[in-house]
Amino acid sequence: MKRRGLLAALAASTSVAIAGCAGEDGSYEFDAEPARVPESAYAEGYSGEDPESYTIDREFNVTGVNAKVTATTWVARYTNSTTQSALFVASTPNASVAGQSVNPLVRVEGADLIRRLLNQINQQDVGGGNADIQTDDIEERGEETRTILGEETTIPVFETTISADVEGTGNSTGSVEDVPVLLYIATVQHTADGADSEDAIAMVGVHPEQASQREQLLSMMEAVEH
Repeated sequence: MKRRGLLAALAASTSVAIAGCAGEDGSYEFDAEPARVPESAYAEGYSGEDPESYTIDREFNVTGVNAKVTATTWVARYTNSTTQSALFVASTPNASVAGQSVNPLVRVEGADLIRRLLNQINQQDVGGGNADIQTDDIEERGEETRTILGEETTIPVFETTISADVEGTGNSTGSVEDVPVLLYIATVQHTADGADSEDAIAMVGVHPEQASQREQLLSMMEAVEH
């Protein structure tokens, strides 16, 4: 099997999950400023791409009235095809309506945030059903503390498993079952230079447990610019 098959499944799953978290409130439009890791800060073996925008439309109940909101979220991904590891950086508007934040990234944290992200992956049948990240078996494996965008940030570390269809040699296909992976989740609220409002920045690092990429992923999180 080609190792890039598992990476593709991880990448597709995580990016959609982050993008789907962006939600806002009412007949409003909110746009986030992109966040990214500068190329000079890429860990060895990683490549990246420019942030990609996603527009999310939602309805939200504001003081008893349903209102429509359009929010623009930006997601950038950085991957290492050799270790099958990836870092995703998302920026989403942290808007408030009637004094309440409508961004789910600032209302949940830790294991609750992980479960919300991963449940959304499975519900949306990401990758045509080819990737299945377990949400009932999430175990906390400790935490890290790093400075991200000038703020001391606690980064919970979780373990779960992924099963996925992958490409084999000669256009053949195969599957991997219950591959243990570690997830690193960080969220920071930050106002970009020249911006009028605050964004919520979410960073998701993922690597197979057998391929240690902890320091590489955490160092790139610390280098995020917004």
